[in-house]
Amino acid sequence: MTSADARSVARTADAPDASPFLCVTTNPAIDITYTIDELRIGTSHRVPTGLARAGGKGVNVARVLHQRHEPAIVIAPIGGPVHALFVHDLDRAGIPHRLIEVDAHTRRTTAIVTPAGTTNLNEHGAAIDAADWERLLDIVRDEVTGARVVVSSGSLPPETPQGFCASVVEIARAAGTPVLVDVGGEQLPVAVAAGATAVKPNRHELFDAMGGTDPLDAARRLAALGTGTVFASLDVEGMLAVLPDGRAWHAALDLVLEGNPTGAGDAAVAAIAQAITEGATLEEQLARATAWSAAAVLAAQAGSIADPDDLGGRIRITPIG
Repeated sequence: MTSADARSVARTADAPDASPFLCVTTNPAIDITYTIDELRIGTSHRVPTGLARAGGKGVNVARVLHQRHEPAIVIAPIGGPVHALFVHDLDRAGIPHRLIEVDAHTRRTTAIVTPAGTTNLNEHGAAIDAADWERLLDIVRDEVTGARVVVSSGSLPPETPQGFCASVVEIARAAGTPVLVDVGGEQLPVAVAAGATAVKPNRHELFDAMGGTDPLDAARRLAALGTGTVFASLDVEGMLAVLPDGRAWHAALDLVLEGNPTGAGDAAVAAIAQAITEGATLEEQLARATAWSAAAVLAAQAGSIADPDDLGGRIRITPIG
């Protein structure tokens, strides 16, 4: 049930389309969330028991899809003492997974949520062996046939092969499967150039990959490298959608929400992935991504969203140029 490279949970069968979304998470984590009234630096706090569960961006994407009655499979490397907790939590949530057991210890992340904002402590993660990277790709090759979308998202551990995300894109494209990438650094433009259907950087990741200070300009330069869409999340300023020819749209909610923004970008990725499979227009994809992202802010923990339907009518979409 918990052995490496094995499906430990039966795939979801009650969705209208039982074909799964593959959620590749190269740097998974145990996410710990504390909600307190005030964070006082340099002092001790006695706090309620924290919420701890399997995390990492791809896992959060899978959780949101699962919440919306879509089947999703988590593909990830797991190692160290948190392995059993990670597997137990996914099994308890009913989320299928294919995990490879690695020597490197899986990282932990901590979110401290207060009325004034959220403070995140995110470990970098540890490098995994070259053979483990190939084992991950082998699982993607094994699962891609019949998958609806391949999602590769999240931070990358040290010493990630430069072409890893491009390889995921190429595997998906060879199978005729849409592929959505949410990574930062040099892997982002490479994934675009390899033919990703869509990418979803945040502002920091966008500037880190492309330079500059104007998100629209950076998104246009990134989109011009490939044939897919760039969705750039801009926190409270909303989200951009940019095509390779430079056409762009901006979506924004008509109010600023208070809550925990951790996982908002992952909810947006889940929304885009679902919308792509439904043949939604670009504006519909953008609106859904913005609504789900906002709904994640209202949820207690990353990987969950409040009802996004009430937010859909509060989104303004504006063509740019």
